[in-house]
This record gives sequence, structure tokens and C-alpha cells, in this order.
Amino acid sequence: MNLSLRLLFHKRFLAWGVLFSAGLSTSMAQVSESNILVFEHFTNASCAPCAQQNPTFQGLMRSNPGKATAVRHHVSWPGLDSMYLANPVDPTVRVNYYGISGVPALRLGRHALSTGMGQSTLETWYNVTPANWIYDLDTRLIGVGDPQVPDSVEIIGSVYSLATPDSTNRLVLFLAEDSIYYPPPGQPGGGLPGNNGEKLFPMVLRKMLPDTNGITVGSGAVPTTIGFKYRLGNRWRIQHLYLTGFVQNTVTKQVHKGFKLQLGNSIHTSVEDGALNSNPWKVTQILHRNPVCSNCHPMQKCPTGIGAFRLPICKGEPPKFLPIKLLSMGRTKSNSTLAT
Repeated sequence: MNLSLRLLFHKRFLAWGVLFSAGLSTSMAQVSESNILVFEHFTNASCAPCAQQNPTFQGLMRSNPGKATAVRHHVSWPGLDSMYLANPVDPTVRVNYYGISGVPALRLGRHALSTGMGQSTLETWYNVTPANWIYDLDTRLIGVGDPQVPDSVEIIGSVYSLATPDSTNRLVLFLAEDSIYYPPPGQPGGGLPGNNGEKLFPMVLRKMLPDTNGITVGSGAVPTTIGFKYRLGNRWRIQHLYLTGFVQNTVTKQVHKGFKLQLGNSIHTSVEDGALNSNPWKVTQILHRNPVCSNCHPMQKCPTGIGAFRLPICKGEPPKFLPIKLLSMGRTKSNSTLAT
């Protein structure tokens, strides 16, 4: 099997992997976000306090790409909400799971937070939330542009952990539309979804995938294979659909950092570096089945067990010899230290 190399630099911890290539497209930052906080925001389009507080919280999310996002659960009270009527089951499951009794409400797993939080509070939660799970997922659009085939998404890949001591975990996946705008009455297509005056609604939950139970992933020591298809709604704007999610402990409700991915793309996250020593220039190389860039040479077939292999990092670069150890999840991981 040919493998290609992603080098992931770590300085205390890393939220983004850096691909060594002749050039990295900036579009990656637009379609995927790795190791981010994924908040669950409970709201309603007829809730007056929601209309007052949501813009501040939405501004905080916009100011922190690559660090945080929030999926919006539109609930049944205190009044009319068209987005709740379009999907009443999934938000209600999360309401019952956390015991939400009023809106607006904000959860980061077991932690009940305030939508009025500031940047310093977000930074604190970002620093203390674990990120021990690797999300290796591809989202493939099917039938888009073909009137004979229903628009669907196929999600395949795997998730696993390098440092999770407990075994009662599940992968929670949300399909969200970002954003939904309702023109005010009197404009073409006008008509608000509730009576609190809000018009713009980011990251609205469309569906929990593959269902509200999520996917059992255990301790993560053995990778969990992901593979399912889901038919998209006829009125959903495909270019605005995102898959976001995290791993959550089913007993404590503790969440790990997650991801956000625009449909039609793939994501291969790193893990934070709590397991590495204090050397700020530690380098972790993670080998993936598929080439990460056209400029990288495919790897030679690696020997089993402990050994070494000849590695040209990118075309034109001198070859390097690195120690390797094959991991149980079918990838190869190599650690080395840069000379200073």
C-alpha cells in the first residue's frame, strides 16, 4: 500500500496540522476546522432574550474560526419556530439529554455555560478541553446536479484515540446548515420563522447522523469504522451544509474537541500534544493512506515491526531516514526531534 506523509508540528499542543508541500491552498481553512470547541446552543425564534443575546455569541463564534463553532438546536418553546417544526426530534433529544429547561442555553458537554461569554472565557475552555481523538473522515456528495439521483452524502472513515482512559464514548455527529436567512415580511420570500425579529440563523441543526444515538467508539484503542449514507433535504442548500461533531463520554457527558467540515470534503485531524515531552520542537509524522498533496512522493512499503525507511519528504528535498513503528490502526507513526 502506498502511503504519503503529513508532518504535524507541535508546540505544547497543535490545533492545525501543517502539510509540507509546494503550497497549501487557503481553501482548506474555509472548508475544515480541526480540534475545535463544538458548543451546543439551544434557542428559539420566538424567544426575546435569545434575540438579545444571540448576536453577541454569534459574533464570538465568527471571531474564532479554527477554534470554536456552535450547532444551533431550535426548541419548541416559548413560541413558534419554523426550524424546530422542520426537525422536532433531534433538538428534543439533546434537550432531554442535558435537561435544558430554558433558552437561550449553551452547553459544552457536561458544562452549562453562558451565551454572554467573552473571549477570555472561550480561551480558557479551549485550553482545558481535551483533544485525544483523531477524526479521519471523508464526505462524498452523491447525485448533485443529476436530476435522476436524489442528493445524498456518504460519510466514510474512522475515528480513534491515542490517549483515552475510559471506554464509554460515542461519536456525536451533526449536519448543520450555515446560515439560514429569512427575509422580513413584504420582501420576496419574506416571512420570519418566529416573532422575536431574528432573521439570520447560523449552523442550524438539520439532522443528527446517522441518528440521535450517535456511534459507539469505546476507548478508541481500536479504530471505529464509519460508513453510511444519508439523503439530503430537498430545500437544503448543499453548499452551506457542514458536518460537525465530537466524541462524548456517555456517563459523564464530557466532550473532546471536535471538527467542522463542509460537505464534499475530507478531514484528518491531529491530536493535542499532552503525551509529548517539553521539547518545543518535537515533530510527529502521521502517515495516511491517501496522498496529502501532489508534490509529495508516495512512501515506500514500510516493513513490519520496528525499523527504518527512506523518506523523501517532498519533491526536491533530500531523503531522510526515520525510525518507525507500525500502529494497530493500520497507519504508521514516526517521531523525531529537529536539531536546533
